[in-house]
Amino acid sequence: MSKAQRELPILVTGAAGRIGSVGRTVTELLLARGFQVRAQVRVDDERAARLRALGAEVVVGDLLDLMAVHRAIEGCERLCFAMSVAPTYLEAAVNVAVVAKHHGVKAFVNLSQMTVNEMDIFNTTSSPQQKQHWLAEQILSWSGLPVVEVRPTAFMEGLLLQTAKTVSLQDKIMAPFGMGKNSPSLQPMSLG
Repeated sequence: MSKAQRELPILVTGAAGRIGSVGRTVTELLLARGFQVRAQVRVDDERAARLRALGAEVVVGDLLDLMAVHRAIEGCERLCFAMSVAPTYLEAAVNVAVVAKHHGVKAFVNLSQMTVNEMDIFNTTSSPQQKQHWLAEQILSWSGLPVVEVRPTAFMEGLLLQTAKTVSLQDKIMAPFGMGKNSPSLQPMSLG
């Protein structure tokens, strides 16, 4: 990688995320490796201040606002699209894809979901969020952007935070997985 490429910021959306904290973790890992990072957040709060303290360029904006997406992407050749579960996920994904294409993004990493690889035009899912991820992947495929799909299952820190009381009282993780498939991903986690 050339010095010029290393100096261009990599955009990470959802960089202040809470559950899963994928955007924040990606931002921290990239900064630790010497990359310039533009961290997109929706709210300029203590989480944004922490990202700034680590060395990230923080840009505040909603991915549903096209002008905010332009401000976030302009000057970045690479991006990592990570967004929390939201009913507006598909619209945000399309906004980022359209603006990324406009700005000539050369690498687009999309954080999707594991179950998406089991879907097709005849079989999706009853989960609105999983269907939105599948539709977003279709749009990204059609876009012609150089996309890398990352399809994790469940992030254990989210599960552990949601079940911490039960775990501490009963020394068991009890969750409604039923016959569902789960191959948990574990990121370095800080509860402090």
